[in-house]
Amino acid sequence: MKTKIIRNNDRGEVQAYEGEVQVGQINFNITDSLLSIEHTKVIKGFEKKGIDGILVQSATDYAVHHKLKIKPVCSYAQLWYKHHKKQYKSILTKGE
Repeated sequence: MKTKIIRNNDRGEVQAYEGEVQVGQINFNITDSLLSIEHTKVIKGFEKKGIDGILVQSATDYAVHHKLKIKPVCSYAQLWYKHHKKQYKSILTKGE
């Protein structure tokens, strides 16, 4: 599984590929050093393979590398960070 991050000014995507086939995507916004994960989508037929977690981890790695805080807006990202709260507590916005 490989991921690719595409950023266009304050908007971006993390795309996941299995071979040459795109199997998932996260949409995010960046405002004032805050990366908001807005939507996580896994393509039908590729569910339950951990792709959504790979996408959130990739977005998290990007945020850490660029010294951004994270605001998980989408329900999957919120759940993922609940399970990884200790590890990423310092980069999550208050209340997450």
